[in-house]
Amino acid sequence: MSAAEGTVVHAYGLIADRPALSLPGGVDGAPVTIVRAGEVSVLVSELSAKDYGPEVWRAHAEDPQWLEHVARQHHAVLQAMVEQTDVLPLRLPGIHPDVATLEEVLGEQETALVRALEAVLGHVELGAKVFLVDEGSKPDTEQRPTSGRDYLARRSAEATRREDARLRRQSLVLDAHESMAHASTHAVANPPQDPALSGRTEPMLLNAAYLVPRERMDDFVAVAEQIHEGLAADGMTLEVSGPWPPYNFAATPDDTMVGQDG
Repeated sequence: MSAAEGTVVHAYGLIADRPALSLPGGVDGAPVTIVRAGEVSVLVSELSAKDYGPEVWRAHAEDPQWLEHVARQHHAVLQAMVEQTDVLPLRLPGIHPDVATLEEVLGEQETALVRALEAVLGHVELGAKVFLVDEGSKPDTEQRPTSGRDYLARRSAEATRREDARLRRQSLVLDAHESMAHASTHAVANPPQDPALSGRTEPMLLNAAYLVPRERMDDFVAVAEQIHEGLAADGMTLEVSGPWPPYNFAATPDDTMVGQDG
């Protein structure tokens, strides 16, 4: 494959070789093909430089709608592939002038990329989020305080109750994360998502990702179901998602992804 004039090569991710892979459509419906470079294979599409060249990426660097549009299509390719084989996601913008340049970059980082792909072989990423859906019943406050002292005492008691409940929830969430981490190969706790991203108005108490062996996914889900039942008594709910491409565990040379142009 060679890039035509006026095109760039977009790289999605590295894959483990498997026979008879079904390749999805890529960004803007462009065909997805596999480029073999030394010991690694990379999923690529040939895209219009007018629409996806380096200058276009720079022009849209602060355009969240445009970036999300591309990211969703990029993810769709990786998601389709993770259901068939092992994938090492590559970070956006994964663009190159042509295949020869891509092969050169891959060759320079081959040892580290092979190591990074080997680290996720046989694994998928599962996500887990804990939300606080019910803070519990509040004490009866219908009876008016009989004095200023009584009022302050009630306020102090309520503050103590809230803090005790918060600390208990914090301990339970930490225990939950440790239990799910024990059921996985690696785990990472990320900052809670903004409600605009999570689609939930309830406070997010845990936003974690777990690298789980494919053959142990059912075991992980069973652990998560037990945790969910235990958290419910304290007004929390656990939601597990995936399997996803292992975005949180895609370590590459210098903690950067091959294909960042300009």
